[in-house]
Amino acid sequence: MICASIDIGTNTLLLLVVEIKNNKIQKVLVDEHQIARLGEGLNDTGVISDNAILRATRILYDYKNIIAENKVELVRASATSAMRDAKNSKEVKSLFESILNSPIEIINGIDEARLSYLGTIEEISNDSDIVLDIGGGSTEIIVGTKGNILFSTSLQIGAVRLTESFFPDFKSKKINLESARKFITGMFNEVEIPFTEGNLIAVAGTPTTIAAIDLQIPQYNAHLIHNHILELKNLNSIVEIFINKSSKELVEEYNVHPNRADVILGGALILLEFLKYTGKSSLIVSCKGLRYGLVLDMFKN
Repeated sequence: MICASIDIGTNTLLLLVVEIKNNKIQKVLVDEHQIARLGEGLNDTGVISDNAILRATRILYDYKNIIAENKVELVRASATSAMRDAKNSKEVKSLFESILNSPIEIINGIDEARLSYLGTIEEISNDSDIVLDIGGGSTEIIVGTKGNILFSTSLQIGAVRLTESFFPDFKSKKINLESARKFITGMFNEVEIPFTEGNLIAVAGTPTTIAAIDLQIPQYNAHLIHNHILELKNLNSIVEIFINKSSKELVEEYNVHPNRADVILGGALILLEFLKYTGKSSLIVSCKGLRYGLVLDMFKN
């Protein structure tokens, strides 16, 4: 069976098309990432803007065509932080559903955490794992043992949300850096996380972008990035680059996506502060996450 999942996030819209056999993913046919920035200005206005909606509709029409070309039999679409928070999410959801001709679930933070964990740990063999999913509007932390979730939480911090609050321009990167760090660690301190001795696995665009820089590869390459081990000292160095370089320099010198360059520092600080908070010296970067969990969850039972 050919199945597809669409992850409508605060920053990115992701499409996964896979072949399922015996309730498992046998082959990935399409794994598409595009940036719509649905959460742009959402903190200030409370609504998803017309420009953001336009960007997203263009992407969803592309995805609709890809789904048709691959003769997909089953589609599951979900929306996360931006659509949870926006006052106009009902109208936006209706528009997106009319484009896809498919229902969209606006999932809560805990369900987002569960699906991210399910999609991430599929091929991780360690008995215990901590999964960190850094989105544009929220960050999910999940602790599990042997595939069973022991703890999960969803925090209202993400790359876009943090950027709009602390780093609206280049000059503010240094001025507000310590305030942002304290805000992030304060959020972590509010929840009691039962850390395990297992791996820390980070998913989503922030860690994969950082992994590409760490590997010194010119563009996104899932085969090289997936399961890359990112050392704390290297992450520290890359964060310093994000602090001292403009968005234009990050695009030209480090191949950061133009629509991610302005928010990458916010996401990177969440990653760095969580790594330090757990006392670990490295983490594993995963290219999977929620979109894989959406597919696998359909066949889990």
